[in-house]
Amino acid sequence: MIEKPLILLSIFFNVVGMSGLSNKYDQAIAKLETGNNSKVVASVGIDSIGFPEILPSPKIIPFSIKPDIQSRYYLLGDYDSGKTLLRYQENEKVPIASTTKIMTALLVLENYKLDEIVNVSETASNQIGADVFLRTGEKITVSELLHCLLIKSGNDAAYALAEHMSNNQGIEQFLMAMNKKASELGMTNTFYKDPAGLDVSGYSTAKDLFTLTRIALKNDTFSKITSLSKYVAKNIDGTIYHQLDNSNRLVNEYKYIGAIGVKTGYMPEAGHCLVSAVEREGHTLIGIILSTYADTPSASADESRKLQDWGWSNIKWE
Repeated sequence: MIEKPLILLSIFFNVVGMSGLSNKYDQAIAKLETGNNSKVVASVGIDSIGFPEILPSPKIIPFSIKPDIQSRYYLLGDYDSGKTLLRYQENEKVPIASTTKIMTALLVLENYKLDEIVNVSETASNQIGADVFLRTGEKITVSELLHCLLIKSGNDAAYALAEHMSNNQGIEQFLMAMNKKASELGMTNTFYKDPAGLDVSGYSTAKDLFTLTRIALKNDTFSKITSLSKYVAKNIDGTIYHQLDNSNRLVNEYKYIGAIGVKTGYMPEAGHCLVSAVEREGHTLIGIILSTYADTPSASADESRKLQDWGWSNIKWE
């Protein structure tokens, strides 16, 4: 078997113009491989070797003081490396409310075309809770519904998209696909019961949400939508408009520097939740806040801001 150090040295000397030394190592490689001293010529350039990308490793600055995060479950992690930097009860199975829609959006992006037309059913238009006031019989594209789903957290949009998979014959097929995808991603502590997060018998964990969000953010359409503070969605005829203001205060009201998403959530049983993502200087931190102690509309954004503030002040990449 060829010794890798010899290959690397041969390539290095060849690149820097020291062909004599390069040839010397080529002959050593040939001898190891064939057992003879026949001359060989290096033909592989450094660009064709396929070296793995070496990513900076995030490290917490020594003697950093742990932040006082007023949330029952939380996690802060590095997007590129997948490294968890701060966590508390991150493996507890809990209802996650509308952060469920991260999986809904990912599944839609992987299975539908953005210009497909969805016919909104009566079931979808009558969903309770947060909605964008879709109308029964309204025809609207998948792309516009994704904006309704991810920006204003429309439960009606979630159901319209889920029903589209089975031509408005319920959400069961979509649910099966959601749970299959969770299993494929290694989200072993997650089980979905509906596409909007209204059914609180469904559950996930801060750790599983981190895993999912890292995958979702790799999709340019997903990350572009979640970073918008406002949008106006319309049906295919341009006769019905839906004004969308991002429910994520980090992106919208707070205008937190570098905020690019991701998804809010609230149900009485789940409490106030927010999956945040902030990008600065080529790095991205993902924060998961589930079930804040405070029961106020801004609680999840406030705790997420504290979590992100701590990260950007106490983490360096080497």
